[in-house]
Amino acid sequence: MGLKDVLEKMKLVEVEGSDSETPVPQPSPATTPGTAGRRPLPGQRASINDILQNAPSPPHLDEQALPKAAGDEIPDFDSIYLASGVKSPAHGFSAQKVLEILSSPDFAALDVRAKAAALSGFLKMNPSGPVPIADVIQDAVARDQALDNFEQFLRKKLDTRREQLEKESATLQAEIDELTRRNREKMEANRTTLEGEKQRLAAWQARKRIEERKLFEAVGPFVEQNPVSVGSAAETPPAPGPGPSTKG
Repeated sequence: MGLKDVLEKMKLVEVEGSDSETPVPQPSPATTPGTAGRRPLPGQRASINDILQNAPSPPHLDEQALPKAAGDEIPDFDSIYLASGVKSPAHGFSAQKVLEILSSPDFAALDVRAKAAALSGFLKMNPSGPVPIADVIQDAVARDQALDNFEQFLRKKLDTRREQLEKESATLQAEIDELTRRNREKMEANRTTLEGEKQRLAAWQARKRIEERKLFEAVGPFVEQNPVSVGSAAETPPAPGPGPSTKG
């Protein structure tokens, strides 16, 4: 429900184009000097546009005025309002104060129309002077704008943080990719080195078998069981020890 819908439902102001109630006649500027631009008092009707056009300048968030919160704690609403320069009206009837009044036991049992009428009468008879409903609306709008500005501040802060973290993550990923590349190159080099050593061993084993065959043949005529091994050392059983010596 929009702001105009809420206000019309509460009967605090008359929405432009609404025929639900007949506006209370207001003094004409032509017959009552000095009334041009004045805010409507309780009981009088005004359009939302008139109220907002006569509102003070929109609040501006002073980021430096925000309290230094620990960690990522977000300031409370009062701190946001204070940093945005939003102050309660001089008569003290802010939107929050009016909400407190509407929530009080005296108003709780009333329907919406009766609440609006009772509140209008209450504000009109304020001992310090009539309180214009426009002040309450403008205060609520200013606080809403302050909250919107703070939300934009948080979004901007989030976007900046996201950009920083994404940049950091990209750097870390690049380091990971580079480390992976170097490790893969090292692993490939290790495989190449191991394969080279295996080939050198195989080539030497081939020469070894030729040499062993020569040795085998050299002693073969003199023994019944040749003690010379031929083949891989891991495959050849150990040579038997010397047998009993023979004399003569």
